[in-house]
Amino acid sequence: MKRPEPKCPIRLGESCSLCYPGASGPEDCGLVWLVREDPELMEQLNELRREQQAETRARKDAAHSVATSAH
Repeated sequence: MKRPEPKCPIRLGESCSLCYPGASGPEDCGLVWLVREDPELMEQLNELRREQQAETRARKDAAHSVATSAH
């Protein structure tokens, strides 16, 4: 059985590439810890997440509109 590939919580949409020396995944990554401990960086990350979610919703809405208008 294939293990799920952990996603990087900082580089949205990308797999964890173990870019931080000594990390075994996002759970013990120094970069993740640094971002989560810095309020300004965390807010920037949250803004990126909101933008990404809005883009995903817009694409889904557009695809749904095309699919329903084809009927």
